[in-house]
Amino acid sequence: MVVWSTSWIAGCDRGPTIAPASGIVVFEDGTPVKVGTIETKHSEWEGVQARGSIRADGTFALGTFEESDGAAVGEHRCVVVQFVMTEDVPGFKPSTEGVVNPVHASYATSGLSIQVPEKGTSELKLVVRGVKSGRGAKRGHGEHQELPEGATPATP
Repeated sequence: MVVWSTSWIAGCDRGPTIAPASGIVVFEDGTPVKVGTIETKHSEWEGVQARGSIRADGTFALGTFEESDGAAVGEHRCVVVQFVMTEDVPGFKPSTEGVVNPVHASYATSGLSIQVPEKGTSELKLVVRGVKSGRGAKRGHGEHQELPEGATPATP
């Protein structure tokens, strides 16, 4: 009887169904986000998360147990995380071009969600706001800032 109970309990808690889940992250103007990570939390399965790296063309593929194996079927809250490196150059303001607004890096404020259907999808789309750079920023994800007088740009 104990063996039957244990196997019955184990059989009932199989965990979430995982389905292929991929898509694109773009700024409000349609420009793809070129770097970062998507992280998700399932709305019903506590502790079930998926993540995927954003490629240079804005696309991503989510993985739950392995890289790109998919995400749990159902609704997920999402965040977009970027690590932006800056250098301490006096008088230089780093460019905010391509930088996602930090509001999207917290589950409490991101406002982003996806729905993963049972058959999976490759058409997920997350639309994010960018960081605005000062007055006159033409695009919602910043603009290139000029080097301060006397500074020389690094060569690739």
